[in-house]
Amino acid sequence: MEKYEILQNGDNEMTISFYFNKKSLIVPWIIFFSILLLIVSKLNPDLIAETFISIIIAMSALTYVLFNDYFEWYKNKFHVFSIRDEDLYINNKFHCKLYKLQSVNVVYLNGKYSLGWKVYLDVFPISSNDYIIKKHLLEKDAHEIAEKISIFLNRNVKIES
Repeated sequence: MEKYEILQNGDNEMTISFYFNKKSLIVPWIIFFSILLLIVSKLNPDLIAETFISIIIAMSALTYVLFNDYFEWYKNKFHVFSIRDEDLYINNKFHCKLYKLQSVNVVYLNGKYSLGWKVYLDVFPISSNDYIIKKHLLEKDAHEIAEKISIFLNRNVKIES
C-alpha cells in the first residue's frame, strides 16, 4: 500500500494526501496505559492527590513522545496546492506570491524525535513563511514528492545536507 497519493487536477491544482497506518498506534497505547496503570496502582490516593499536576505533566510528555508520528501526520495529512492569478494557495488559504517561492527543498532531519527526510517550500525572504509538506519520510519518497511538486510549481528541487 502506498503511503501517499499525489493527484494533479489540471494545470492549476495539485492534491497530496498522506496515509497513516493506525495499527502502529497499538504499541504506544499499550505502553501508555501500562505506565498509567502502574502509577495509579503503586501510589496511594493521598499521594495521587498531592502529585496530580506532576502526573498530568509527565503523562502529557509521554503522550507526545509515544504519539509524535501521529501528531505530525495529523498536522500535514492533506495539502491542496492551487495557483490563481500568480498567487499560491495552500488548502484554500493564501500562502505567497509565486515569484517569492524559491524552491522545493529536501533536507535530512537528524533530531531527537525527527529522524527522516523533510520536504518543504522555501519562500523568499527568509521567514517563517516556509511551508512544511511532510516530515519523517524515506529518502526515495521525499525526492519523489519534491520532484512532482517542483514540476507543478515550476521550481527547482534543492537538496540540503
